[in-house]
Amino acid sequence: MEWPARSQQQRLSIDGRGSGVKGRDISGWDIQELLFLTLFWLYLWLIVEPDLIFHGSDRITNFPPFYRTWSFFASYLSRPGGLTEYLSAFLSQLFYFSWLGAMVITMQAWVLGRLLASLLKEMGLKKLPVVAYIPALLLAVVYGRYAYFFPTTMALLCALALASVYMRLAVRRTRAVSALSFAGLSLVCYYAAGAAVLLFGLTCAIPELFLSGRRWLAVLYALIAGGLPYVLGVKVFGISMINAYSDLLPVSWKLLHFAARRRGVETIYILYLLAPAITAIGGVVSWLGTRGQRAVLVTNGGNPKRPCVGRWRVIASCYLESRVSRWLAQMIALVAVAGAVAFGSFDRTQKTHFAVDYYAYHKMWPKVLTESRKSREDPFVIHAVNRALYHTGQLGDQMFAWPQNPTYLFLEGTQHQWAYWQNYAVHLELGFVNFAENALMECLAGMGDRPMILQQLAIINMVKGNLDTARVYLHALNATLFHARWARHYLDLLEKDPGLATDPDIQHLRSIALDEDYPLLQLPEEGLLSCLLKKNGRNRMAYEYLMASYLLNRQLTRFVAHLDGLRDLGYETPPRHYEEAVLVYSATSRTTVQLSGYKPQDQVHQQMEHFLGILQSHGGDKQAAFADLAKHHGDSYAFYNVYGPREKSR
Repeated sequence: MEWPARSQQQRLSIDGRGSGVKGRDISGWDIQELLFLTLFWLYLWLIVEPDLIFHGSDRITNFPPFYRTWSFFASYLSRPGGLTEYLSAFLSQLFYFSWLGAMVITMQAWVLGRLLASLLKEMGLKKLPVVAYIPALLLAVVYGRYAYFFPTTMALLCALALASVYMRLAVRRTRAVSALSFAGLSLVCYYAAGAAVLLFGLTCAIPELFLSGRRWLAVLYALIAGGLPYVLGVKVFGISMINAYSDLLPVSWKLLHFAARRRGVETIYILYLLAPAITAIGGVVSWLGTRGQRAVLVTNGGNPKRPCVGRWRVIASCYLESRVSRWLAQMIALVAVAGAVAFGSFDRTQKTHFAVDYYAYHKMWPKVLTESRKSREDPFVIHAVNRALYHTGQLGDQMFAWPQNPTYLFLEGTQHQWAYWQNYAVHLELGFVNFAENALMECLAGMGDRPMILQQLAIINMVKGNLDTARVYLHALNATLFHARWARHYLDLLEKDPGLATDPDIQHLRSIALDEDYPLLQLPEEGLLSCLLKKNGRNRMAYEYLMASYLLNRQLTRFVAHLDGLRDLGYETPPRHYEEAVLVYSATSRTTVQLSGYKPQDQVHQQMEHFLGILQSHGGDKQAAFADLAKHHGDSYAFYNVYGPREKSR
């Protein structure tokens, strides 16, 4: 068997001779590809929103940092795969802008598709251009599930690009030239893309199995590709055996060992297997001498010159045979399949989690409340909702419009033991600065030196007066791409105003921060919040969270004892849930409690009477009254008091 040679027509189309146009003519397939990639880019930009992946929440723990320093770049040069990791780290930073991140992913999908199409062409299967769309479809699945495998797919791209170079330049040369070319490209591949050299070797070795007189090259290539990680990785660079043979592959322990990182890895397996499958299928087809030809529908008796006239059925058949109609049919089918794949695999729950966390971090509270309505059962979402309700002045009025649980306020309990990222923010805003710092240090260990973590650690150390430590974080941020301006602002401010007396945010946090350490595991929630109020009686958030904790845990006696704080903090009217709780307490304890200094709200009293009336109409049967009460009073504290969960927080 010989390699399929390029036809004269193909050679003319490459250099433009015979067409009157220099360069390759733009074909219908090119336009189809452009339209498809444009739709793919719009889907990523407007639906997936890569800036959410850049933010990462707590569910992407392997998003790489990037610094504009020589030492950072040099650290990647010292190990196999470093070049691909460095390029991946840089390109991943562009996810900061959704439209630009979507463009990066689209370009990667396009290049991967072109490389697969090139392999098809070299194997004599050039009649299957649809394969070029498969990488985009698979990447749509990956990013639609908010998984991050960008370095892994960049390593794949590097391996396929070098395999394409080998196919074009070396495979038709003498065996010696082919072997030397493979050896040189293998060295480049291992240094640039690490263990992806194994895929490169497999992709290049498979075709040689089907060539008479060259099968021994397949064995040689397997030995070279399989031996390089050991010889160079283990012996020269001194890395471990497992890392030498798995770094940047989807089978790496760095992915599979962590549940958050391996989510959706099966799709990457398929992407990695495409190139070997194509070369194997192409080799079999060429070996059998049965290269497929597209069947031509004949409806006019086999005479190409016979006009299409007569019955409507014949006219329709002729119409469908036209190039424009076939192109439109293919485009419609392609978009339909792509749409089904993209939206069928899109994880709306994951997006809501990422979006709510993103909006909460950027203090976009109205958007937190709007987005949270799409996933009302996620504890992390409800935790962010409570913060958003406080910051919009609605915690005491609308808290029970969302499904609540005593553990949601601070994400307590064993089921939330890793919720460091969510808890740091509420701790910092309340004044538990040391707790917030401890949570962020855990995040730094688990998620890496992400800019958003470094930014918060810089703020905390400025609040605590640890200015030298704060400068370390600020200098690190100053070397990033998109947080340097913020860092320079504070570096300049520290030079002009070391006490930061002119920064209102720092001064506010200092005014509410606890002066002493209180071990989180030794004091109950109530005691901690009370300590904050003793430090600063104007800490409105501490007061509202203390009252919310009493309501969630049905500790109404303690709740009533703290109602005087309403006047001290200057509330013009009592929050709705507070007045509802007073009425519930009065009804259950048979003790009349009045909100002194405030006029009773008639609407709240009427709703409470209506609530009791519905309950009595069902003979006091709570289960029988559930549907009616949920319909009319599902957002009230009275409803929560009867039907809400009874988990005790610490």
